[in-house]
Amino acid sequence: MKEESWFKEFHDKSFYIAFRRDKLLKKIKSEYQEIEVFENEFWGKVLIIDGLVMLTEKDELFYHEAIAHPPLFVHRKPENILIIGGGDGGTLREVLKHNVKRVDLVEIDREVINVAKEFFPSSANSFSDKRANIITEDGINFLKETKNIYDVIIVDSSEPFGPSSVLFTEEFYSLMRNKTSENGVISSQLGSFLFHKKFIKEFFSKIKNLFESSSLYKGITPTYPGGIWVYGIFSKENSVKNAKWNNKLPLSYYNELIYKGSLFEEEI
Repeated sequence: MKEESWFKEFHDKSFYIAFRRDKLLKKIKSEYQEIEVFENEFWGKVLIIDGLVMLTEKDELFYHEAIAHPPLFVHRKPENILIIGGGDGGTLREVLKHNVKRVDLVEIDREVINVAKEFFPSSANSFSDKRANIITEDGINFLKETKNIYDVIIVDSSEPFGPSSVLFTEEFYSLMRNKTSENGVISSQLGSFLFHKKFIKEFFSKIKNLFESSSLYKGITPTYPGGIWVYGIFSKENSVKNAKWNNKLPLSYYNELIYKGSLFEEEI
């Protein structure tokens, strides 16, 4: 009898989440990271990068709807959008549900895009949209070099540790502010409400001073550490709490009431 194979992600030295690998679909080492895809009976296909769960077919919509729609509704009339990271295509898919003119997606690792195209077509089909411009480059270098100005920038990166730590600095957010329009909006994922609270509090206390309006908000993603994920939203003009929501947009979970209820009234 074949021995079962299990993937384990430790969220703390005393706690981990485990998935049974019912079928290993791919495991490669790119120039930047190790990428694995396997099937699980309940969660469907699971994408792992450097030992961390990036998405599952079952619950990816919770994350992608939460990071994409609030900044677009806060801006009111977003046309030119930048996504930094997001190589699986899920955030791009959600952004393209809006009446936007152009979306630049800057992903450093071409292999993440290739894997998404092969195994996650419901997200990766967004790459072929005529409004999407896919760029394989380091996000910081792109921002320093581009002359484009964006209405909304969405930072869909991995967790705020290791190589991604440079995307959680005052320098990076000042750079993004300079690349947004006069009423520009920025959103980003910041980590686990349970496991990264100290980092999130310190980060937000610094970054909020760069913008006229800012807030933290939370959402659920069952397979992320602790299940409750925190996002930051920052605006140069419009109040982030007064998003004008289009309830006719085809969303699976997220809506105006969830967003308003998820906003932190005070810092965590």
